[in-house]
Amino acid sequence: MGEVRAAVTPVVLAALLLVAGCGGGGGSQADRARVEGIKTEDAKGVWVFHPVGKPKRLVIFFHGQGGPIEATPANHRTWIAHLVKRGAAVVYPRYEMDYSQAVIDPAIAGVRRAMERLDVEGLPVLALGYSRGAALAVEYAAISKREQLPVPDAIESVNPVPYGETARVVNLKPLHDRTVMAVLVSDADPMAADGASMLLARLRDADFPGDNIELNVARSTKTFSADHLAPLKSTPAARLAYWAPTDALIAAIAKKK
Repeated sequence: MGEVRAAVTPVVLAALLLVAGCGGGGGSQADRARVEGIKTEDAKGVWVFHPVGKPKRLVIFFHGQGGPIEATPANHRTWIAHLVKRGAAVVYPRYEMDYSQAVIDPAIAGVRRAMERLDVEGLPVLALGYSRGAALAVEYAAISKREQLPVPDAIESVNPVPYGETARVVNLKPLHDRTVMAVLVSDADPMAADGASMLLARLRDADFPGDNIELNVARSTKTFSADHLAPLKSTPAARLAYWAPTDALIAAIAKKK
């Protein structure tokens, strides 16, 4: 799930991230958006994307399970750049090298490392997850307070599967009852209905308030197929289908801060 079949070597990937993260033109590094990788060769590593100036919000981006490329920001780089341009500090924890059943602890370790580099106290926090990461974002939100890490004000769960962590079942009962839970499914994704339904069943069993759940559908057009991999695209149609609802969700939680 979530893999784009492309030949991206570590050297090419590093160059891609460096160029995309540093921006162009003059000025000091502190005056432009930048990216830093912390222990990214490990499954407990993290990429931290810094906006220009002081961050206005924090987005924790949980990748899908799609192999060694999806475990890096490469497939989602344009979406991340969009979020950063709008003032977000984006944290992208690497929770596996290829595939692992036990992913919640490495994800927590990555976020913890990122927090050593960021001052986000008082900022709106969004947990954004795609595919396997869509469930992992919910699981992170459930244990974030216990781990003394940023607690999401909202979760955007895009094309979710039922479970992120599969080595054990993460209890969702500790989810804050004021968290906004947005589920975004693609109408041409054959796994979308089952994945979303099973994740919602987990929330129901955890007594999460139904009034806090938003369900949105990314719809296909004659020229755009809203399938499982569509969130990895950056076409105007993909931006409208996935980026726009996420921007609106961030704006809504920012108003409540």
